[in-house]
Amino acid sequence: MLVNGLRRIILRSCPKFVFTRKHGIEDVLTMYTKGHFREAHTALSKLMATQPRWAKGGDVYALCAELELLTNHDTDKASELLRKAEQIGCSDIGYYYRVKAETLWDAGDHETALQYFERSVATDTRERHLISFAQALSCARDKRALDVWQEVLGKDPQNCLAHIYVGCEAAMSGDTEKALLMAKKAEELHPSAEETFDLARLYQELREFNTSIDNYLQAKKLGYEELGPLYAAVADCHLSLGDAVLGQKYAKRALRCDPENDYVKEVWQKYGGK
Repeated sequence: MLVNGLRRIILRSCPKFVFTRKHGIEDVLTMYTKGHFREAHTALSKLMATQPRWAKGGDVYALCAELELLTNHDTDKASELLRKAEQIGCSDIGYYYRVKAETLWDAGDHETALQYFERSVATDTRERHLISFAQALSCARDKRALDVWQEVLGKDPQNCLAHIYVGCEAAMSGDTEKALLMAKKAEELHPSAEETFDLARLYQELREFNTSIDNYLQAKKLGYEELGPLYAAVADCHLSLGDAVLGQKYAKRALRCDPENDYVKEVWQKYGGK
């Protein structure tokens, strides 16, 4: 569940062009790096409308495509923006490949997506490109995942997400001791909202359901935005503990938040939809 439940790649890296601090782009960058993707999407769209020169850069369209995925999950619109980016030309080709990969992944073409993730890291070995590739490999249960996560840790031994996913790989291989060790190390690294959510999934995979629930609710406090899957996971944990009342309560919350999410529907049909 830990790997398959992930809906999209986390921990994005900004295209290189946005590091130019002028004409309002710095505001978009600030929103982006803080995880305020909807605000960044609105601000960038306004910037392109009011300052048309920004609409002449392929990298801008690639960023628009990623923000479209992050805010609206619209793979058709993202693909359209990427075609425009390709027509104009991108200076940050590694970033373009990664957004292309994310779009294909969200559209369900995982095989081609992995090829583009691989192109991304072959073109640009920035740590966050490696993370995106590693996450995709983990989601696909590809045996290369552990090697790439170890490469991430080689670049950044304090990378919280890498510890979580190495723990995931250990859990799936049956090495509970190592998985718990990785989980505890991740806790010491002050995980973000997204990382706390993934940590909760790791504990859920390890059947540490009470600890998992605590982390899911902490992720919510930290600002995790996808409340449908979060509440569904909390429901699943309560039900695994034998608490059908709380399980159904959270299943209902999940359905109200995101009725189209596959995991939400699975939990609701299994427990709350009867």
